[in-house]
Amino acid sequence: MTQGRTSSAGWQAIRRLGPPIALAALLMAAWLAYWPGRTGAFLFDDFSNLAPLGDYGRIDAWWKVVAYLTSGFAGPTGRPLALATFLLDARNWPASAEAFKLTNVALHLLNGALLAGLCAALARALGLARRPAAWAGVLAAGLWLLDPFWVSTTLYVVQRMAMLAATFTFAGLWGYAHGRALLAQGRRRSGYAWMSVSLTLGTLLATLSKENGALLPLLAWVLEALVFDRAGKAGEQGGPLLLWWRRVFIVLPALLVLGYLATFLPGLWTGAAAGRDFTPLQRLLTESRIVWTYLGDIWLARTHDGGLFHDDIAISTGLLHPWSTLFAVLGILGLAGFAAWSRRARGPVWAAAGVAVAFYLAGQVMESTWLQLELAFEHRNYLPAGLMFLPLAIALVQAAAPRQANAAIPIGRWSVWLAAGLLALMALQTARRADVWGKPFQQALVWAHEHPDSPRAQGYLANFWSQTGNDAEAARLLDAALRRHPRSLILLINRAGVACAQGEAPAGLRAALLQAAGHARLADNVTQYQFGRLLDGMGSCAVFGPDFDLRLIDTALRNPQAQGTVVQRDLIHRLALRALAHGQTRQAYALDLQALRLPGLPVGARLRFAVELASAHHPQRALDLLNAVPSPLAHIQGWSMAALHQRWLRHVGFYQDSEAHLRRVLAREIAAKSRATGRP
Repeated sequence: MTQGRTSSAGWQAIRRLGPPIALAALLMAAWLAYWPGRTGAFLFDDFSNLAPLGDYGRIDAWWKVVAYLTSGFAGPTGRPLALATFLLDARNWPASAEAFKLTNVALHLLNGALLAGLCAALARALGLARRPAAWAGVLAAGLWLLDPFWVSTTLYVVQRMAMLAATFTFAGLWGYAHGRALLAQGRRRSGYAWMSVSLTLGTLLATLSKENGALLPLLAWVLEALVFDRAGKAGEQGGPLLLWWRRVFIVLPALLVLGYLATFLPGLWTGAAAGRDFTPLQRLLTESRIVWTYLGDIWLARTHDGGLFHDDIAISTGLLHPWSTLFAVLGILGLAGFAAWSRRARGPVWAAAGVAVAFYLAGQVMESTWLQLELAFEHRNYLPAGLMFLPLAIALVQAAAPRQANAAIPIGRWSVWLAAGLLALMALQTARRADVWGKPFQQALVWAHEHPDSPRAQGYLANFWSQTGNDAEAARLLDAALRRHPRSLILLINRAGVACAQGEAPAGLRAALLQAAGHARLADNVTQYQFGRLLDGMGSCAVFGPDFDLRLIDTALRNPQAQGTVVQRDLIHRLALRALAHGQTRQAYALDLQALRLPGLPVGARLRFAVELASAHHPQRALDLLNAVPSPLAHIQGWSMAALHQRWLRHVGFYQDSEAHLRRVLAREIAAKSRATGRP
């Protein structure tokens, strides 16, 4: 009898541990699936966002930590919390990419665990018993965790910002759901404490990781309306206090975020492109099609690797251009209508489906509507798709549920095998895609194959061919791409690099480069970087004739897209360096002065320009330049993250000490020069 009770107790313990054990197995499977991707390289925005790790030497003092954390520029907040996590992987620059990528994978696993808890809490609130809800949470999180669509987010180091915002959003919503459950049990003090702290702290930390973390109150509003208050009787359940609490902690913050986004709505009518190839209205219409592409990739676990290049997307210039835009818009309106209807739906599956749809649409409102961001990136779905698989998970768990309440889930049920098959399929697809991400050259080949109309993808692959010494293949690839996009400055720049390497340029390339330099959107980050590379290489390239770099710079300076931007300062400074190299000191000084007087002067530019003059043996000119242009630290305006960064540098005296040292060196050199010439 005792042995029977012991066996029964042991079996009950195993059953209770089933969901945690299954979750641990899924986390291990995800780690193994992502393992091949650890050998990949840094990409694109990684370099600009991680380079500040080396701006002040090795980060080995607190003042350097603060200087680094306030150096962010990727968004209005500077995203200091995300920057702080990069210190776990390196404290100087350049660094190895592997540690950064493995930390990203670990963060992805943490998000899967948090999502399992959140989904279980929501399933419980939708009517499932505790154990089925736990299984539904694990399955929903497992399907999300192993979805191959997240490889480009997880293994692209800089997207830790998006991942960390999801971390605090999932944690905040889980804490809120827990507090809501406590409130339903009559434990009001604990419930309000959990809800208030979770939403406040979660929103703050998520926003400091990436700006879309500010959507947390809006997402909580979705859960409140479609899960916890489906009947609309919160006033009867929690009294006036709950209604006021919701207004303060959910409704008001959500409306503030929506109000901020609404300030950009006039662009829909004014048509201001803001440096893009599309207007806000065109972007909004195009996003309606892109969202359906996202959904297809999330659900179908396709074999292709979408990658990071999406400059081949056709712009929707109207509801019927292309015609698929109209159906896409109607489909999204249908999804919104379905989410609203689901509040009255019976059964947890349909209710969960409505929640998943509303959560996804609300999560896309910042990055996939009218703000003038680039059209498409896969990481924009990482947070919004968090509840995507909850309806399917609930349906499969209910189908597998035993008839007796205390019985184990029967392994032979079709739904169990279907769930296992889906998880295995996604894990295999994730491993395959991660393997591509771990091999940069193969990655470039895949991206170019899948995006034949993307100038960026073709140029990216051409760079790899050039690096391997196969300039002929690079030229063939670029010539084919230029036949489709003859005005693409990125393709022309890459073709110029190959021409310099081969020692011969095809007919018309010189003229095409000059024409593109006068009309291209030089302020675009990618174009700006590529154009700088072109100018850097012109000094050792003779195939375009003498002084071609000067022609390019003069043409670009007349480009309206360059006026008032960092591009204009860089171009003028290049002219100054060129004049200095030709012994034209007075002209170099005048050009440097012109560049430094443009708005938005970087803190270190003034000292750098002076050092260049001094290194060319013109200490008096260098000193004159320092005296003519006041330090940007003298008059700091506003309280943006950039302003806080400048205030901190002023506080620790980093640039003041550097300038004082430079002035002493210049004074000694001027005095020595005076003694040598015999002039005062």
